[in-house]
Amino acid sequence: MTPQLQTIYTNEKLGVYGNCISACVASLTDVPIKYVPYFRGMNNLAKGLNEYLDKCNMAFRGFKYNLPENWEKIFEGVDGYVIVGGDSPRYVNGTHAVIYRYGKPFFDPHPDATFLKNGKINRIYLITKK
Repeated sequence: MTPQLQTIYTNEKLGVYGNCISACVASLTDVPIKYVPYFRGMNNLAKGLNEYLDKCNMAFRGFKYNLPENWEKIFEGVDGYVIVGGDSPRYVNGTHAVIYRYGKPFFDPHPDATFLKNGKINRIYLITKK
């Protein structure tokens, strides 16, 4: 796991959305972000994640919502690292993805490192090794 900052930032006025998901996947797979697809722009995020992660000997198993309190014990991700999503602390209607490790905030790909609004996770990306 090599932390990498996102390279595209949300600008709601221009309709540009950040590449935090790509940065999290790049970090998790130890691949430079310039070689990781811009997942946010894909019509089918699940398919795009699966196709890319397959090359890294990993798999995207879907999203998990309505998390139980002990979700980190149920789903350990890849070596304890899990990509989680929630509301962005910077944008009214925006979402953000960050990395947790063993249920605790570990890495935020945005340079301000504020993680998720109110610390609330609303989904996890179920990524596993094959």
